[in-house]
Amino acid sequence: MKHSVFWKIIIGLLIFLTLGEFVMMFVMYQFTYNNAVEDATASIRYAASTCANAFEVYNPDDLSDYKDSQAFLNNICDGLDITYLYVLKPDLTNRDETYLATGYGKNASEEFVNNRYPGYTVKGKLRDDQIKIMNGEKEVMLHEKNQYDDTLICFMPVKRYYNNQTNKFVNEIKSMVCAEISLTRVMEKFNNQYMRFVVIDLIVAALLLGTTGIILYFRVSKPLQLISSRMKGFVSRKDEFFEKLPVKGKDEIAEMSDAFNTMAEEIDEFITRLAELNRQKAELNIAHNIQRGLLPPQEYQGSGVAINAAMLPAKDVGGDLYDYQVLENGNIFVTIADVSGKGITAALFMARAITLLHEYATLGYSPGRMLFEYNSNLVARNPNKMFITTFVAVYNPRTGELTYANAGHNYPYILSDKLIKLEQKSGAAAGVFKGVKYPEHTIKMNAGDRLFLYTDGVTEAQNKGQELLGDEALEELLRRHTGAGTANLIDEVIKAIRAFADGAEQADDITMLTFRVTPDNN
Repeated sequence: MKHSVFWKIIIGLLIFLTLGEFVMMFVMYQFTYNNAVEDATASIRYAASTCANAFEVYNPDDLSDYKDSQAFLNNICDGLDITYLYVLKPDLTNRDETYLATGYGKNASEEFVNNRYPGYTVKGKLRDDQIKIMNGEKEVMLHEKNQYDDTLICFMPVKRYYNNQTNKFVNEIKSMVCAEISLTRVMEKFNNQYMRFVVIDLIVAALLLGTTGIILYFRVSKPLQLISSRMKGFVSRKDEFFEKLPVKGKDEIAEMSDAFNTMAEEIDEFITRLAELNRQKAELNIAHNIQRGLLPPQEYQGSGVAINAAMLPAKDVGGDLYDYQVLENGNIFVTIADVSGKGITAALFMARAITLLHEYATLGYSPGRMLFEYNSNLVARNPNKMFITTFVAVYNPRTGELTYANAGHNYPYILSDKLIKLEQKSGAAAGVFKGVKYPEHTIKMNAGDRLFLYTDGVTEAQNKGQELLGDEALEELLRRHTGAGTANLIDEVIKAIRAFADGAEQADDITMLTFRVTPDNN
C-alpha cells in the first residue's frame, strides 16, 4: 500500500528500537565496565587484607618462615582470579625490595614468575607509595602499565611480625603485601560476557520487532487497508450497492468499521435527499441551521430576570452551547458548555449534550444530579472520546438563590457591587470518567446582580501576534461594569475582543450568556 501506515510504524519502531538499543548498550557497557573494575579492586583489596593478617605470625627477617607460603598464595589467586600475590620486605635506605613469598594466578606472566621468587631482591625499585605504606598508610591502590601487563595493584602493610627470639609480636611494619590483577584479563572476560549479552539482546529485539510487525499487520494494517479500499470504492462507485465492512471484535477497528457502515447508510440517504446541492456545503448549512434551532432566543425577559446570549462559532458550526428555560415550578435553568474540538463532530456532540441538559432540567433535577446523569449518558456512548465542559445553574426567583454545579468549565462571575468569581470546587469535564460526583453551591443574588457565563474562546481570543486576551483582561473589563453597569454586557465584551484581535482570524468558538435579576423580582 503506497505510503502505508504499517511501514511508517515499522520504520518508526525500527528507528526507535535502534536508538534505544544503542543508548541501552552504551549505558550498560559503562555500568558493567565500572562494576568489573570495582569487582577487581575489591578482589585485590580482600586478597591483600587476608594475606596481611595471615603473615603477621611470620618474621620478615627469617626467610625460612615463608617457605610453605606459595600454595596458600596460589589458592587465593585461583579463588579470586588474581594475577600476582606476594610479600615484600623493603629497604628504605637503598630503596630495594626483597620478595619473601610469591603466588601466581593462571594468567601470570612466565617472565615475571621466573624473575620474582622468594629471596630475590630488586635494586632501587621501591616506590614513594610503598614508603607511605611503611610510614603507616592503610593501603595504596595503583593502576600501572608495565612490560608485563596493564595491572591494578594494591599494597597493604603487615602491621606486626612475630619475633622468634623473644616469642612475642612486635607492632612494627617491616613487610607489605602486594596483590595485582590483570586489567587486560578482566576486560577480556568482560568483553566476552558483554558480547554474549549484545547478541542475545539483538535476537530478542529482532523477535520483538518481528512479532510486533506481524501483530500490526494482521490487527491494524490489513483491516485498515480493507477499510481504505471500501471507503475508496464507496466514494468512487457508480452502482447503488455498498458492501459493508466486517465488524469483528470490540476494538477500535471494529468500532471504526461499524461507524463507517452506519455513516455510509446515512450518507446514502442524505445524498438521495440533497443530490442537487453541493454535499459538503449543504451539510454545513443544514448543521448550522439545526444547531441554531436547538438554542433558545438570544434575548429573554420575564419571571424577574433578563437574559442575553451570543454565540460566535469559529467555523460554520461550533461546539459551544447555551440554554435557558423557565421550569414548571417557576425556577429558571441556565447553562453554558464547550465541546472539545470544532466543526461538525463538535456540533453533533453539542446537539446531544443540549438535548440531555434540556431533558434533565425539565425533569426538575438539581444541578449536581443533572451533571451526574448527563456525564453518565455521555460516557456510555462516546466512541470518539470527546469531552465537554459544562456549567449549570438553577435560579429561584422567590428566594433569590442561585444553585449551581460545574463540570470543568471556566469559572463564571457575579457582577454585583463588586466582581465575584464562582471558583468553588467543581468536577471533571463530562464524557470522560464514569461516576463523577459534582458538588453543588448556592449564592444569593439581589436585584441588579448579573451572572456572566462564557466559554474559553473569550479569554483565548488571539491577536495577530498570537497573544491571548487572558483572564486578567476579562476581569478588568467586567470590573468596570459592576454596579449599575451597562444594558448589554455581552456587546461590550465582543467589542473588546474584536479590538484586541485587530483583524486576526477567530481561532475558537465564542459563547457568552448574562443572567440579570431585574428589579421587578422583588
